[in-house]
Amino acid sequence: MADEDRTIVPPAPRGREALAWMGPAIIWMISAIATGELLFTPRIASLYGYSVLWALILAIFLKTVLSIEIGRYAVVTGGSLLQGIKNLPGPANWGVWVIVIPQLLVAVTTITGMAGAASSAIIIALPGSFTVWAAIVLLVSILLVFFGRYQGVERTSIVMALAIIVALVTTAGIVFPGIVPLAAGLAPTLPPDVEFAELLPWLGFVMSGAAGLVWYSYWLTARGYGSAYYTVHRQGGEERVIEEEGLPEIAHLSRGEKDYMRGWLRLMTISTTVAAGIVLLLLVALLILGTELLRPEGLLPEGPEVTAVLSVLLGDVWGPPGAWLMILAAFFAFWSTLVANLDGWTRMLGQGSIFIARQVKAAGRWVSMRFYRYVYLLGLMGILPLILVIVRLEPVTALAIAGIIEAIQIPVVAFMTIYLNRRMLPVEFRPSFFVTILTFAVGVFFAAFSAYYIYIEFLGPA
Repeated sequence: MADEDRTIVPPAPRGREALAWMGPAIIWMISAIATGELLFTPRIASLYGYSVLWALILAIFLKTVLSIEIGRYAVVTGGSLLQGIKNLPGPANWGVWVIVIPQLLVAVTTITGMAGAASSAIIIALPGSFTVWAAIVLLVSILLVFFGRYQGVERTSIVMALAIIVALVTTAGIVFPGIVPLAAGLAPTLPPDVEFAELLPWLGFVMSGAAGLVWYSYWLTARGYGSAYYTVHRQGGEERVIEEEGLPEIAHLSRGEKDYMRGWLRLMTISTTVAAGIVLLLLVALLILGTELLRPEGLLPEGPEVTAVLSVLLGDVWGPPGAWLMILAAFFAFWSTLVANLDGWTRMLGQGSIFIARQVKAAGRWVSMRFYRYVYLLGLMGILPLILVIVRLEPVTALAIAGIIEAIQIPVVAFMTIYLNRRMLPVEFRPSFFVTILTFAVGVFFAAFSAYYIYIEFLGPA
């Protein structure tokens, strides 16, 4: 057998070559840009101004920590986080059930909301009803994912995302009110009129929700980071590995491969941090624009007018060219998020279904990952969202439901990740005690917000 065939961990790319490997972090960033960033942040800014800036910064920091720890597991083991969750001690697949069941509702409502948001951009430029265009966008997106022809959407969306980030940051600099109003938002207090039904979905979606955090492990393994080089290139591709669980044996890596693994972990950490920094810059810009341009007019992004309201963010400064740039960028942001979510959920739910089917000894070994993905794509994320589109479920309402569930699930993902990284990884690749404490803080932060929301909504005084 050639040395290459025995290789589990190749050398990590360096220099300019490393830039080409930052794709998973960029795609991960793009996949959430239309929810927590582009939709909810201007809405929150219009409602509460700069008073929630501290919560935004803290949420981004904590989610970056958790993303890196999820990346650690994927890079070292060569498998997805869900594969690790499957092997948690206790009843068979209990962790998979805990993750997958709530995500069924999140998937339906998010897909519905994204289709409606994309439609809100189309109806500004083209004749036709909001409902009809939402249905068309949904069906076209499903077909693109079904036939694997959505790479062009991703590439266009990345270009548009970078353009709109530059435009929004530049415009925020023009309307910037000075450091004093912004600094006041760093005090960890909430406005007296705050509604947690507004705040929680924003925090849940911002940068990435629970599902997006799990997907990050899929994108890293699909790209071949660390041990995933063996997973993808030596075992016949990611989907086969998902079905057969043919992960590499990492307990006896050579000294050279351990050094290579550290290089991959550094690359993953840097790319994740860069992506998070771009997100934070965009979010602060949107907070400034929403506070300065939407709040004085009492404008809220909602209903079929979502994109029309968002166009004010550039239109008020740059006139019609700015408004149309925002409309075009918003459409591609919403559409690319829809496509990325369709792809991500079919992977996660498909893998979860394989684990569960094997547990109950039902069609798990002969029905492929592709079969499960198509079942979810055409059924759960096709028929059900189409019904909700037809009955005109309002996009922000649909996404708020999904965002609340995402926020409540983040502590679950955080605590599971801590256990996996501290108990399942080789000693030399486990997180430090300080990093473990930070990851635990992620769970505590989102658990506290979620618990208070549940108390206020369901247990508090009427």
